[in-house]
Amino acid sequence: MEYKYEYQVQPSDLWQFHMYYTYSSYLAMINVIFIFSSVALLYALWGTSPWWLRIILLLFLSLFTVIQPLGVYIRAKKALKDQQETLRLTINEQGIEVVVGDQKEYKNWAEIQGIVIKPTLVTIYTDRSHGYILTNRILKETKKQFRTFMKAKRKSRR
Repeated sequence: MEYKYEYQVQPSDLWQFHMYYTYSSYLAMINVIFIFSSVALLYALWGTSPWWLRIILLLFLSLFTVIQPLGVYIRAKKALKDQQETLRLTINEQGIEVVVGDQKEYKNWAEIQGIVIKPTLVTIYTDRSHGYILTNRILKETKKQFRTFMKAKRKSRR
């Protein structure tokens, strides 16, 4: 089985990756606690609080539900501002071939550091800090088949 994908990484792809990373870490517990606390405070104090306190409570709630995700998206957009090159990935039983511009890299499965499969994306780590993000936008109709292939590769690496 061989999979070939040609794409440019979009800010939304990087945003999805960062949001999964954020909400699968200890920071997620803190965010969830603050979100539930904000909702509880809004519910308890809305009827008896002055207008300025209501605004502060709404801002506090939007900090974790709107402002933080928006900040992550803006950082993703800045990170990709200068990157306009098309990425070509070929993934098969032997490994992964990556072509960006005139640079070519090949990694066999023994060299792959990790494979993370989330509901809307698959991340293949080639080392501790570098990897390739394949979102549902990229996988399209091969999504289910590709996930099965990657799960088998992840299992065989253990």
